[in-house]
Amino acid sequence: MIRRIASHKRHLAASQSSENFLLFSYGDYFEPRNVRWGGLRFFNDDLIHPACGFPLRFHDEIEVVTIVVAGEVRQRQGVQPPVRLRPGDVQVLSAGTGVHHLEMNECPGQAHLYQLGIFPRVQGLMPSHAEAAFGALPPPNELVAVASGQNKAGAVPMNADATVFVASLESYRMIEYRMSSDRCAFLYLTHGALTVNGVDCESGDQARIADEPEFMIGAIDHSDFVLVDVPTLGQTIRE
Repeated sequence: MIRRIASHKRHLAASQSSENFLLFSYGDYFEPRNVRWGGLRFFNDDLIHPACGFPLRFHDEIEVVTIVVAGEVRQRQGVQPPVRLRPGDVQVLSAGTGVHHLEMNECPGQAHLYQLGIFPRVQGLMPSHAEAAFGALPPPNELVAVASGQNKAGAVPMNADATVFVASLESYRMIEYRMSSDRCAFLYLTHGALTVNGVDCESGDQARIADEPEFMIGAIDHSDFVLVDVPTLGQTIRE
């Protein structure tokens, strides 16, 4: 089953500081039928305006993966020194028993980032974070694991039975992906046009994938996307 969700169905939360496309219920946006996809709890596509940022937020028992697309973000967690994240940088914040954090854009242009929340494998751990630089342009035509709790080489480790990939697929190129029956996948097409087992997707669309032992991702035009592999966690996946 591959369920396409068109870009116009994303929830836009706009303020003087930012524009945030929310793909799942998050913050003041709540839709009871759109709370998670297996182990993926939230996925936000965020634009932060210059000299602005997100207010102080609290997370616990969630793995927060931040992928910076453009601009520069300064993040602070509690009393720790701030962390600067640049294009191609990926951070995993293991919220554990609880952590306050905020992000600021101190650059003259907009900052663009994705933030994902994934349920942890083990609860009750102390908060921690780790970062890595993957470069603003990923290698073409391959899935690059940027955050993983499945021992993927080069990925930032996280406390979750999940892997987050980024990919840049050239026109008419294809990638095959396989997964077991107790897992599901989530694809967010950030640029371009592609098909997932024949289901057409355009920029801003989502593909929610379950009960597909293998699926083929084929680029119609040059396409950039994020792919998340998570356990179903007992969720009944329906079309």
